[in-house]
Amino acid sequence: MFYERHIFVCENQRAPGERISCADKNAEILKYLKQNSKTAYKGNGKIRIQRAGCLDRCELGPVLVSYPEGRWFSLKSTDDAKRFLEKYIASDDLDSVKDLEISDLEN
Repeated sequence: MFYERHIFVCENQRAPGERISCADKNAEILKYLKQNSKTAYKGNGKIRIQRAGCLDRCELGPVLVSYPEGRWFSLKSTDDAKRFLEKYIASDDLDSVKDLEISDLEN
């Protein structure tokens, strides 16, 4: 596998007055993740944080999905992003970020 972790962060932007957009809320979150992911990740450095188009879970946003495990998360602040990197990406401690995870039943 080329990347051990591949994280897609929704950057979809809609016109004003349309359905809510993740891009309305996540510029700082994406910036934080991109700047800090390689230092947080203890693997061989093969991690990628990538912008994505609409992931269609807009009302829960800003959202991201982490592969290969296919887990979805909603990060509302840079504090959430920091915890996501430190606890989940660096330590595989899903219990510490369970409140950030989006279940399959939501939306």
